[in-house]
Amino acid sequence: MISMGLFLMALGSFFMWYLWAFFQKSSRMDHWVETPCLIEKSEIETGLNQRHGKKYTLVTAYRYQFNGHEYLGNRFKRIQPVSSHQEKIASLVEETPVGTKLVCLVDPANPGSAVLKKDTKRAIFSIWFPGLFALGGLGIVISTIRQG
Repeated sequence: MISMGLFLMALGSFFMWYLWAFFQKSSRMDHWVETPCLIEKSEIETGLNQRHGKKYTLVTAYRYQFNGHEYLGNRFKRIQPVSSHQEKIASLVEETPVGTKLVCLVDPANPGSAVLKKDTKRAIFSIWFPGLFALGGLGIVISTIRQG
């Protein structure tokens, strides 16, 4: 029983760490600098996913200047949007038409890193769920030790 409790604790703790790390990365984007950019490419790339079904990926390219240097960005978000539904990606292409001047977010510590849209911080709202597994596992370990 102790091994099952330890497994649940480890599993819950890992997913709590993962969600916390995602939240931290998203929070750092609050300090990125809004910078004008010009969209040079916005299109859908079609490919196959692991199950050989169609997948659609947003492909973007935009130019921006930061601290007197010109950069070429290609990320819509930190993790590039991919979907099996073409209309989802098509709506993002409509948001970023070629020739449009938008605002991108530039990492001041690494100006070559920019995104058009900030990551969500919603991961923090789910952290309680794997926490239940970690606490449940701890409860199993404690009750097993008390009984034995």
